[in-house]
Amino acid sequence: MENTNRPLSFILFLSIVLAGSWAVFGQDASASDKLKLVRAVMCETIQEYAPVNTAVIFSIELGRVSCFTEFDLVPEKTYIHHKWYHKDRLITVKRLTINPPRWSSFTSVQLRDADKGPWRVEITDENDKLMRTLRFSITD
Repeated sequence: MENTNRPLSFILFLSIVLAGSWAVFGQDASASDKLKLVRAVMCETIQEYAPVNTAVIFSIELGRVSCFTEFDLVPEKTYIHHKWYHKDRLITVKRLTINPPRWSSFTSVQLRDADKGPWRVEITDENDKLMRTLRFSITD
């Protein structure tokens, strides 16, 4: 007796495999559309939308230090945070709006004499996922 369902079963199997492949392919494509941080630096100031005098050690005499972030792939309007820590103590959280298709932004803090020592800025996405940590020091 001949099995006439065999071609039908093969077509059904092939359809399921191809549908699964397209679903995986679609997920990979959307995964590549995530927010992409391309540059994050600490600097003395910002001029013409660009960081000036990037460094990891800054003099207290500057009076201010800035964290500059640049995103090259922004799929949709979203938010990021700059979390400023001094000696592992959270000092301030700044929420920034990021717009497509590219966006740069920065935050700054005023420096006081008591601000000498180690600092870090944690850059997080809107879901609080850590994107990058920048470490720097304030000295005499």
